[in-house]
Amino acid sequence: MPSTEYRGPGGDGAAPDPGRVVSSVNSVLSLSLILAQVSTPAQAMRLVTTAVPSIAASHSAVAWHPSRPGDYFEQAPEDVGGLLAGLTGVARLDVKGSAACWAFPITSPFSREQVFLIVTGSENLSDQETFLLSVLAQLCGTVIAGLESIAAERERLSQIAALNAELEATVSTLARLMEIHRSLTEIAAGGGQAGIAATLHQLTGFPVLVADVQGDIRMTAGQPPGDYRLVDRETGQWEEIVRLLRTTRGPVYRRRAWLMPAAPQADVLGVIALVDPARSATETDVAALEHAATVLSVELARLQSVSEAELRGEADREREVAETRASVLAVSEARQRAVLEAALDAVISMDQDARVTYVNSAFERTFGYRAQGVIGRDLAQTIVPPSLREAHRRGLARYLETGQGAILDRRIEMPAMRADGTEFPAEVAITRAGLPGEAAFTAYVRDITDRKRAEQELMASRARVVTASDVARQRMTRDLHDGAQQHLVATLINLQLAEQRLQSAPQRARELLGQALEDTRRGIEDLRELAAGLHPAVLTQHGLAPAVRALADRLAIPAEIDVPGIRLPSSIEASLYFFCAEALTNIVKHAQATRAWVRLEVAADQCVVEVGDDGIGGARPRSETSGIIGLSDRIGAIGGTLDIASPHSGGTMLRASVPIPQGTAPPAGLQPLPPDPLPMSRAPASRTVSALATGGFFAESFSWTAALIGPACVGAMRAAFEYALDSARNEKRLGTVPGQHLIGP
Repeated sequence: MPSTEYRGPGGDGAAPDPGRVVSSVNSVLSLSLILAQVSTPAQAMRLVTTAVPSIAASHSAVAWHPSRPGDYFEQAPEDVGGLLAGLTGVARLDVKGSAACWAFPITSPFSREQVFLIVTGSENLSDQETFLLSVLAQLCGTVIAGLESIAAERERLSQIAALNAELEATVSTLARLMEIHRSLTEIAAGGGQAGIAATLHQLTGFPVLVADVQGDIRMTAGQPPGDYRLVDRETGQWEEIVRLLRTTRGPVYRRRAWLMPAAPQADVLGVIALVDPARSATETDVAALEHAATVLSVELARLQSVSEAELRGEADREREVAETRASVLAVSEARQRAVLEAALDAVISMDQDARVTYVNSAFERTFGYRAQGVIGRDLAQTIVPPSLREAHRRGLARYLETGQGAILDRRIEMPAMRADGTEFPAEVAITRAGLPGEAAFTAYVRDITDRKRAEQELMASRARVVTASDVARQRMTRDLHDGAQQHLVATLINLQLAEQRLQSAPQRARELLGQALEDTRRGIEDLRELAAGLHPAVLTQHGLAPAVRALADRLAIPAEIDVPGIRLPSSIEASLYFFCAEALTNIVKHAQATRAWVRLEVAADQCVVEVGDDGIGGARPRSETSGIIGLSDRIGAIGGTLDIASPHSGGTMLRASVPIPQGTAPPAGLQPLPPDPLPMSRAPASRTVSALATGGFFAESFSWTAALIGPACVGAMRAAFEYALDSARNEKRLGTVPGQHLIGP
């Protein structure tokens, strides 16, 4: 194995040759001057290796590196490389095949890599040779270090120059890009997509196309080649290009153009194309395309934002309108539902299949169903009587088929059926809902049981009024025939006899005249009583209170009268008078009473009269001709009501309430008794009351009398009536209402 050994000067013990030493020193000095003139390390190393034999005879030199070759050195053999790697100074190497081998470091020992000058020969080096070779190696190392430093400086200066040139190019490019940025940014503020395309065309000189993501060309700047087409829909390449742009997010050369996506967010909104069929665009042109795509992305994002804002605004307005309509509709529906729920008539809605869809509260009260129990049920099975169900179904089918309805939009009367199966008369109005689509119907049902009953009672009351009028006529006819007519006939006969005997038997004629006068007086009394029964003069002239007291004075039992002295409308006074008269008469006839009473209370809009007794009670109307029915008809004719309280334990109370029409009393509410008679103000009354309250009844009476006793007696009766009335006026016992004749022509 090779070994190293260090030997200092004089180590071999031989005496130096002065001449040789001087020659060697001169060689080293000369070589140092030459080394100062070399330009490369390789030249320096060749000079050193060439000069070694002149310093150490029979020796040669070579430059070795422990592990690699270089420009001016070779790689040491493997068995020597390891030894060289550990050397730090001059050393002798034991190498096979060489008598003597010395290693002199050429570079600094502190250098990262060591290069050695290897001197070999057949003899050992002397101390002087070793010293001179060591100095030579150091001189060579210094020269090489200087040359390497100069080369490194030159390389550094070259790099600096290259960097300066690159910096200048970069600055120029940046200035160009800044100009592009400024131009595109300025045009984007007001020029939109067209301005961006035009500016990019001016900056690069290439035609520019702007397309949306579907491939439709939106803007063009410059003139592309005549046969150029950016989008070919037939091949479907555009979708593939959009997917590629979405993935790369950078410029792509496709279809003879540089393409850049305009993607403000994750998705691609558009594509800007720099048409370059020759592919001659520079990096600056591509950078301008990228910046144009960025500006276009901002513009598209702005347009999208504006569009979205408009859509949101429109959606907000539509939502507000919808909410307002819904609110109004809800309020309207709630109001409509409240109106329907508050309606007194039953409301039923059904669909075209005759299924119930809605009922209101009045339906529940009228028909006896619960709303939950009828919703969805067949209408015919629910409220239509069995006898009408088939007709109901046929009518609905006919309307749905032809659009013709016999009972729609009008009021009809028909029977309806309650939940318990009972039928009742109803007024029905059916309408169709005015909404498009399937037919729907709403029925308004009113229970007219009370109205029908009232109509029947009204018809019965009218029949009773007619019957009572006929009975009154018959009674008057009978009274005239049995009373005044007999006296007037006797008077006429006595006057005729007296006329015949006036010459032959004057005394007898005077007796006959006296009898005629007496018969006339009796006839007048009968007529006066008849007239008082028709309409008493005291009622017309003095009012209700004196007339009722006059009735009480003629009763067979004591009567307490509590009637205020005020005047009421004449029709009300007449009706209340005859009500009291008939009631008091019934008390005397039927009540077996010991006393009676009459009380009247008057307010501004109503008067109430009560007639009572302490009799046996139990008064009930027993037939249509009952006196109580007549009283009820009389009060009902002027809009009043009659209440009867007559327990079997005793006593009867008749209470009539009569409204006072507006305008018939002063604002104070009551009207005191006037000093002079007032004109009669009539309210609607029944036929009986009207007939009894008008003087025209006398004209009818004369017509009946003429039919019964013949026209011959009518003149005498009229004369007797006029005589009786004249007598009554002269005696201040009978008054008339101004403007009304008691006796017709």
